[in-house]
Amino acid sequence: MSHILLISYDATIPDNLREALAAPELRIVNKNSPEAARSILSRGAIDLAIIYSNSGDAKLVNDLKALSELSPETPVMVISESYSLDEEQRSFEFGADLYFSEPLPTQSLQRIISRHSLSSTQVANVITQPATTQNIKERSRSSSALHILRDFSNILGFSLDYRAFTQHFALKLREHISFSRMGIFLESSAKQTIIKDRDPHHLTCIASLGLPADLIDCFQLSREVGIGKTIQQQPHILTLQDCHQSHFEGQSNAIQKEFKVLGCDLAVPITDRERTIGVAVLNGPVTGRGYTEDELQLLYLLMEELGLAIRNSRLHAEIGRHGTLIENVLSSMTSGAIVINEELDILYANRAAKRFLQIEPQESRSIEFAELPSELAAPIHRAVEKGELPRPFQLSSPAGNKIYQASIFPFKNNEELELLPRPTMVVLEDFTHIEANKQKALEDSKSELIGLIAERFAHEIRNALVPITTHLQLIDKKIDQPVFQASLKTALKNETDRIQRFSEQMLYLAQNSNPAEQTADLGSILNAAFEAAKKTTANTTAHLQLGDLPRPSDLKGDIEGMTYAFEEIFLNAIQASEASAAKIQVRVVRTEENSLNITMRDSGPGFSNESIEQATEPFYTSRPTGVGLGLSVAKKIIETHHGFVQLNQRTEINDWDLLIQLPTTLAPTPL
Repeated sequence: MSHILLISYDATIPDNLREALAAPELRIVNKNSPEAARSILSRGAIDLAIIYSNSGDAKLVNDLKALSELSPETPVMVISESYSLDEEQRSFEFGADLYFSEPLPTQSLQRIISRHSLSSTQVANVITQPATTQNIKERSRSSSALHILRDFSNILGFSLDYRAFTQHFALKLREHISFSRMGIFLESSAKQTIIKDRDPHHLTCIASLGLPADLIDCFQLSREVGIGKTIQQQPHILTLQDCHQSHFEGQSNAIQKEFKVLGCDLAVPITDRERTIGVAVLNGPVTGRGYTEDELQLLYLLMEELGLAIRNSRLHAEIGRHGTLIENVLSSMTSGAIVINEELDILYANRAAKRFLQIEPQESRSIEFAELPSELAAPIHRAVEKGELPRPFQLSSPAGNKIYQASIFPFKNNEELELLPRPTMVVLEDFTHIEANKQKALEDSKSELIGLIAERFAHEIRNALVPITTHLQLIDKKIDQPVFQASLKTALKNETDRIQRFSEQMLYLAQNSNPAEQTADLGSILNAAFEAAKKTTANTTAHLQLGDLPRPSDLKGDIEGMTYAFEEIFLNAIQASEASAAKIQVRVVRTEENSLNITMRDSGPGFSNESIEQATEPFYTSRPTGVGLGLSVAKKIIETHHGFVQLNQRTEINDWDLLIQLPTTLAPTPL
């Protein structure tokens, strides 16, 4: 990881500089002057210093002088808000390595920062007395390693605050291993979650001895480079002397630099027996000797115990946070939530659920399963004990003033077998207003339909009564005239036929009975229906062009009703065509599913987009006369016989107007 010192005189820096410094491999230390970063500069912890200059030459010159005094080897980049030749010359005169002015492209800035920050890590070998794993001399011990571990267990188990007991751990460790400087670096606790979605990249110091406070605030280790990367890849004790070995090539300079900044020469991994979660960096004993083999082994074991304690502490805190989050979410829900375990004990009920059970929300007593209403308790019992999950169902509240919908959800892991009994959660949603709105919408729909039917009835009956009333007014004067008698007879017949047909249509719409068991040939049904339609319209020139029918083509059901359905369809086709040239083409094909596909086309203009969507709806008509029930009645009769009706807007490929599919009663005759 590269550490960048950004010196800016106010909080405003350009977006391109902010984006360039947002790379994960960079650790940014933002100060308003070099003096504020004296400790980390003097220790060589900074890889690149950037001065964003927007406050005049005097401040810039002073900062450049200070950087040269505190860390002469650190490269310095000056970025000016606007270009000035005098400022550029003065920057180079007082120690700047690079000078740029805005605007500077983000990618170019990223490359420059990356190259100069990485080049500064190529440091010379540090002359430090390395720790050794050889025994200098054997010391007499008053206690065994087991006694030391037992001593540390008192610290690691007394608190759930891992930062506090880690600091106590470091103090206690110094009593047994006499180091003068130590830093314990851990991955961020925010990333140590129950659901581990990604690994953290940075290791932050959470406890230290003998290290400056400002260094600890600014300095981090990284899993991508240096000590952190080496310990992650090879979780063993690392010394300054080890980094000169060939297999550390590529990381040697970074390891040396980090050891030098911290003033240490030994790194011990901190593991939780599953993964490496951090590293402890310390120097040698204060006597100047090297660590013995026993001391190194003890250090490794103690750091493993520390890792386990930290993991348990973090898991405990995370579980507590998750529990609090879940409880806050459930308690803020407007729907009721009840959690039941395998023993039918109610573990949790939120405020809405308590209101449903007529319990004060503030009341903290436990709720018994017997307090649930029977219509809710019974399906819950079956869900827990037998795994039977009902569909969402409705029930009334115990007070009887509200309607709720109950949904039962089992707690299970999709990757595990379902074991019974199993815990379950019940969600109670208040459907009082929803049901009231549904009822109101239904009543409004009924009222609207009744009004529409009444209007159509009145209109149709009034039209039928007009010629009858006219003849009634003239009956006293013209009853003896043969012409009047013929006209009266025709009017009575036509208008009574109209009323009778309207009544039949309404009866077919109202019927829900199964079709009668009758059998007839499709050709006979079509011909009879067409003749009836011609008679109704009094169109003697209408022509039916019926192609060859597949054999057999018998239909089973209510033959009278089926004939009436086709009569309505033919009637609609004749009325849509010109009276003198009404021609209807019908083609029948047997499908592989042993059904009959009947396609029709008349000589009229065909269906429009609007009429296709509404033509089969009751009371829809595009003509000034009629009530618009013909196709609705036909569609219902055909669907009662397990068929369907499809309307079509003509195209070059599909040039038909209407498709009817009906099942046949007999299998096709083998060829």
